[in-house]
Amino acid sequence: MSATGTAAPALTHSSLNAAGPLAGRYQLKERLGRGAAAEVFRAVDLEGGPEVAVKIAAASGRKQHQRIRNEASVLAGLTHPSIVRLLGQGVVGGGGTHAGRPYLVEELALGATLSETIRLDSPTPADVALWARGLFGALAYLHSNGLVHRDIKPANLMLSGLRRSPVRIIDFGIATATGSAPEPGISSGTVHYMSPEQASGGAADPSWDVYAMGLVLLELLTGSKAFPGTAIESLVARTLRSPDVPGHLGGWVPLLRSVTAMDPRERPTAADAAAMAARLVPGVPSRSPGVQGVGGSLPGGIAARPCPALRARPSRRHRQQA
Repeated sequence: MSATGTAAPALTHSSLNAAGPLAGRYQLKERLGRGAAAEVFRAVDLEGGPEVAVKIAAASGRKQHQRIRNEASVLAGLTHPSIVRLLGQGVVGGGGTHAGRPYLVEELALGATLSETIRLDSPTPADVALWARGLFGALAYLHSNGLVHRDIKPANLMLSGLRRSPVRIIDFGIATATGSAPEPGISSGTVHYMSPEQASGGAADPSWDVYAMGLVLLELLTGSKAFPGTAIESLVARTLRSPDVPGHLGGWVPLLRSVTAMDPRERPTAADAAAMAARLVPGVPSRSPGVQGVGGSLPGGIAARPCPALRARPSRRHRQQA
């Protein structure tokens, strides 16, 4: 689930609960976040399951509803440890202000987004390598299913707090089939992480996600955006040059330069990038199971390592965001 803005205050009264639990099962609690497309609430499973996140269209507009339904359609066909799991979907009933809006039920994230990690922590290169391995593996799996995420950015990547994978990709609201042409009126990505060809409005391609992930990794390692400034300044800069990759990043340099090549034909596939990232994880054989990510497995010893953002703030429940 993607992030925008600040955390919303806890709700003391909600018309959403007036008609009873969603699907007769999920009792909504505090609002965890709100974005332009959706609101996210923590919810208790009255059937005894773990707490979940419920994502509801933020308004009654066609675009918001389309994003929720698109995300449900995409996630329903995906099973990967580094991709958020869809648990259910439906339409809000009753006669309140949210009536008729589609919603999703997804697993509740316990970690921070990578945007928060960049702002509040200094992750080690070893941790970043571990995350990169899982995230590129998830992209390889997504691309093997003929899909492009189109909005890879720090706010859409979360530390999971789960043993099966330390990171997850969230918010598939604008994911689309490989080769799809741009849709009029539908947002395509976030300016500061778009590849040059995505910014120009071409047909959706897996190399877009690989490029965007490269910019995310570069930001994690340096603490700064590769193409800062206004939206226009950022877009213009990447059409003129590749991002600067500092030499002091050592073994990261070949990976970062290849995934952010201006020519998409020169970028590795997500599966190849996952293998490159695996070689940067200390003490992990480069050919260990799950390197490619398509099979969806990670060695237990790796996934069990606590991430720095969770170590730094063990008592803080992350606000899963819209």
